[in-house]
Amino acid sequence: MERSGSQGTLKTAADVGPGPTDVDEVIRRVLGGETALFGVIVRTYSPDVLRVVILMLADRVLTENIVQQTFVNVFEHLHEFRQGEDFGRWARAIARNLVRDELRRSSRERGRMARYRNYLLSRFSSDDQGERREQLLADVLTSCRSKLSALAARALRLRYEEELPFNEVAAALGRSPDATRQIVTRARIALRMCMQEQLDEPWKESSI
Repeated sequence: MERSGSQGTLKTAADVGPGPTDVDEVIRRVLGGETALFGVIVRTYSPDVLRVVILMLADRVLTENIVQQTFVNVFEHLHEFRQGEDFGRWARAIARNLVRDELRRSSRERGRMARYRNYLLSRFSSDDQGERREQLLADVLTSCRSKLSALAARALRLRYEEELPFNEVAAALGRSPDATRQIVTRARIALRMCMQEQLDEPWKESSI
């Protein structure tokens, strides 16, 4: 499924039959009562929304909940979208707002994680800043993943990118399911610690 141009041309003919292929047309038809077509929007834009949320939260379960809520909010406010504008940017902004709300509600974070939360809240305060900071987090994530062992990196890729269940990841790695869970958990912790350390400098106002 592909998108092109600021409006987002949807290459989804196999999903919706003879049409539509343009996001504005999909929106018009959804608002006109063809609500089943909203699935085209979800399938097309969910990768972008998922990337935004998981980069900000680094929590898969919470990420999935917020991605789902994002598209609930998109559907409920679809009539507010100004056709002709960048739909993906609009959807990502809704996702960032939900993440900010979640971070504000969280009272369990302390110490470095509290600083990380405050950093995200301040640095994702506008759509333009959000786009730039998403790229920063993506670059940091890539850097930190390169430091993982080959086994840990493969386990994360199979579990979170290919979304395989633990038993299939374990079979691919030649490990037991319990051992695989430990590998994945330790890799996630290592990634988070690495990202926090690399983002320590951007937290300082003088270095932004």
